[in-house]
Parts: sequence; structure tokens; C-alpha cells
Amino acid sequence: MANRTIYTRVYSESSAGRFFSGKAPKGDPLSDKALIEEFRNHADQGNRKPTALVSGSNRIIDTLNRAFDKHGDGESPAGIWIAFIEVPPTINKSTTRIHSAKELAEKCGLLDYKKFYHEVVFEWAIPEKYVVHEVSLETLMSRGLQEHLFSNRSTMEARCSTAEELQQQGPWEIGITLGLFARKFGARAPLDWISHQLFHDCVRAKIMSDDVVRLYYTHGDTEIVDFQFFCDLDDGINTSLCDLWLSDIDFFLDYEEFREWRDVTEDSMSWDLIEFWETWHDVDCDGTVKELSAKEKLIYNEEKNKLLVEHEKKRAAIEAEAVKIGL
Repeated sequence: MANRTIYTRVYSESSAGRFFSGKAPKGDPLSDKALIEEFRNHADQGNRKPTALVSGSNRIIDTLNRAFDKHGDGESPAGIWIAFIEVPPTINKSTTRIHSAKELAEKCGLLDYKKFYHEVVFEWAIPEKYVVHEVSLETLMSRGLQEHLFSNRSTMEARCSTAEELQQQGPWEIGITLGLFARKFGARAPLDWISHQLFHDCVRAKIMSDDVVRLYYTHGDTEIVDFQFFCDLDDGINTSLCDLWLSDIDFFLDYEEFREWRDVTEDSMSWDLIEFWETWHDVDCDGTVKELSAKEKLIYNEEKNKLLVEHEKKRAAIEAEAVKIGL
């Protein structure tokens, strides 16, 4: 997990934008004054004026709570998506500007600035090259994510109930539980991060001495453990994710069959485009391409759009099959 900075974001049709701000998809870097003003509007829940900021969270449990809040407001789980954003250790700060929401809230003089502790905001947009995985709430629920753990609960309540559940288990069993939770997001998700982040969302660890660690569970209990506790926890996560899933022969065979079909389908789409171009364009012996007439261009574009629509259907089918086998 070293050097991995991962954020999560919930979006739906009611969001200002998927990965773009409500104000515009791009713009010049904000001045300090403009940034403060944008965040003040962003933090105002009653504000309906688009801002230049796009938010994310560094806690998985916050993100799930927001997703179920949207569902509780009447949105379909099929239209509610959770995205994982991985920011590399070094970024181009002229094109990607990320800020701590808590620090901005303090600069705004907001009394409740602490509630923004786990939130970050991007100026204008989250670069899509940083998005490593997306999964719908519908898929999570179909894979067994229990709605009652998050629905109609505050984030604190969800953290407390999860912490209580974890405390009742041994470290290896905790790891198994965390791994099973991560599996619901699919094999393409940052599984190790999700597993450990759920634990850290609900349990704070403080090193007391060479081999003594105090665990602070969100619901108020504490416990003294040694470092072997964390070795056993990691072993449980690895067992749940690798031994019982990713290395399982059935999953491997399903994936290999899917991969072969996907590659054949994607190759056929590439050849479709090549053959389509060759059908419509004549090339002279010297390599010069004969230009289409205005009428031919119109028909060409119409037919190409039809082909692209068919390709989108095939890509959707590929994604549906990927989700079906657990990717």
C-alpha cells in the first residue's frame, strides 16, 4: 500500500457532474481568494449554484453512506456509482490541483470544519486517467452488500456497528471479513486498500511500545494487541482474497474464458472500422485517398454512427459479463 493515495467518489444523475465540476470541465488554476469562495459555496448544502470543485473521500464507509443516502432519496441503485481514484505520488500541479476540504473549511471560518476532515476537492475535474475502477450500487447489493448496515444511518453509526462486529472476532477472522467486504467491489477494484481502509475507518491503532498497540474501536471500546495481530489480520485478508477467490480454479477458468471472448470481440470491432473505411474510400496507386463528396460524407457519417452504436452495445455486453464473473 506504500505510496498509494486513493480516494472514492459517489456520483449519480443528480450529481453536478461525474468527474467534472458543475461550473465547467476545465479552467485556469483558482486563486486563493477564488478557491475560498468556491469552497464556501461547495460547503453550503442549500447552495444550488454550480462550483468549480469536485469532491472525493479517503474513507470507504463515508462513500457507501452517501451512496445509500442517494438511494434513500429515491434514486435507482443502478444509477448510483462509486469510483476509485488513485493519485500518483507525483502529479502535474498545473493540471491537477487537489486540496484538503478541512483546511479550506478552516480558512472559511466554518465552525463545523472537522466534518470535512476526510474530504478532498479537485479544481475543475478529476482526471479520468486517475479513475481505476467504478462499480454501481446495484452491483454491490446484488453481491450481498447489506443495505441495513448503511441505509438510514449516519456515518458514525455505520462505523460503530462495523467496529462492534469486528471486535467480536479474532484478527484472522477480521481479515476474512474485510476481504469478503472488498470482494463485493470486484477483482478490478483496489482490494487491498478497501480491506485495510474499512478497518481503519472503524478502528484506530496507536503504537504504545515495541510490541504493544492499543486499538480504539469507534463505538468506544479499547484493546491491547501485539504486532502479530496485524500479521494475522493481513493473512486473513490474503486468504479471503487470494486463496479463496482469485486463485480459485473456477474463477481462473471463468476469467480465461471471458478474456478470450473479450479479446475476440474487441479485435472484431477494430476490423469492423478498418473494413468500413476501406469500403468507403478509394486509394490510388500512388497512395492518394480519393475525397468523398458532400453527399457521400453525410451518408458515411450516418453509417459510421450506426456502427459505433453497435460497438457501444458490444462494449456494454463485455462490461456486463465482466461484472457477472466478479471483475
